[in-house]
Amino acid sequence: SAGYTLLKDTAYLPDGSPVNIEIFHHKDHYFNLDRFNAAYQDGITYFSDVYGDFQHRQMRLLEFPRYAGFAQSFPNTVPFSEAFGWVADFSDPDDFDYTYFVTAHELAHQWWGHQVVPNYTRGANLISESLAEYTALILTERKYGAENMQRFLEQELDTYLRGRASESKKENVYIDCNRPYQWYYKGALILYGLRDYIGDSTINQAIRSFREEFAFREKPPFAGSHDLYRYLKNATPDSLHYYLEDTWEKITLYDNKTEDATAVLREDSTYEVTIKLASQKYYADSLGKETPAEYAGDYIDVGVFAEETKDEEGRRKINPLYLMKHKISPGQKEIKVIVKGNPEKAGIDPFNKLIDRRPDDNVSSVEI
Repeated sequence: SAGYTLLKDTAYLPDGSPVNIEIFHHKDHYFNLDRFNAAYQDGITYFSDVYGDFQHRQMRLLEFPRYAGFAQSFPNTVPFSEAFGWVADFSDPDDFDYTYFVTAHELAHQWWGHQVVPNYTRGANLISESLAEYTALILTERKYGAENMQRFLEQELDTYLRGRASESKKENVYIDCNRPYQWYYKGALILYGLRDYIGDSTINQAIRSFREEFAFREKPPFAGSHDLYRYLKNATPDSLHYYLEDTWEKITLYDNKTEDATAVLREDSTYEVTIKLASQKYYADSLGKETPAEYAGDYIDVGVFAEETKDEEGRRKINPLYLMKHKISPGQKEIKVIVKGNPEKAGIDPFNKLIDRRPDDNVSSVEI
């Protein structure tokens, strides 16, 4: 209970049914109300359309004082600490909008955790946290654009790598994971990567079908990690099953690097860009020992980029001239591509979609 000021609004389900939005806040903390409200508006509509309808008549969010610093999703209500989000300063357009993202994550738990309740087996918590993190990531991408997600993907990667580096016992494979650094950060990365391989509509349908089987169950069997994996595997072509096995059944790390990038101006005013790459995949055991993998090649993004600009909101805008997956075998490789526009940077896995031990050397400046 508190002396709240109340913001009211309405979101709509795909069939037009209204959902009341109620945001309870300190009267002087109005700075980011539009971000909280936008996350609810966008998420209730999009998640309902893609995964199945939101289940309540209202969705509430309430501020509480900074004696703690968390947000947590209860049925149709999310308490959200004053300590972050409410008084955050987003005057720099390039700051990642974590207020929107965290609100979207907690809203996503209305589907992943409340509609689909995981069972009590190892790995099952990824149903709540990985799906919430991933679906919030997609909602944020829809609002701010795929080109603006690279820094956040790198942050997710760094947090996972730090977590496994400080592991005190052992790291389980993802399907049996039991650590937050796997539920949240590794899970978001590997689901985002899978979407990149099989397409938005395919992964959405797989997740929706999984939800339809397990939502609102009152008696077991409840959903476990192997159930979600079954749906994703059925939706993935055989040629890409290696990605699922690497990410869910093994502990896989890449060492991708751009060693050199040069460009030559052609007579037709295009550029021929030559990128010298090195790539190697490793499998790690539970204690961290890494062994080079033997494989014919993996599908990995190769990109060439023009100089960064600013968008209409003043945010940094990444401008791809070329972005395509190549089947890259272990070792060194030289790739030549033709682009229109002045190439500034080029490299392998430039958006950090794979779990790379050192992502900072993936992209290099282009020498013309």
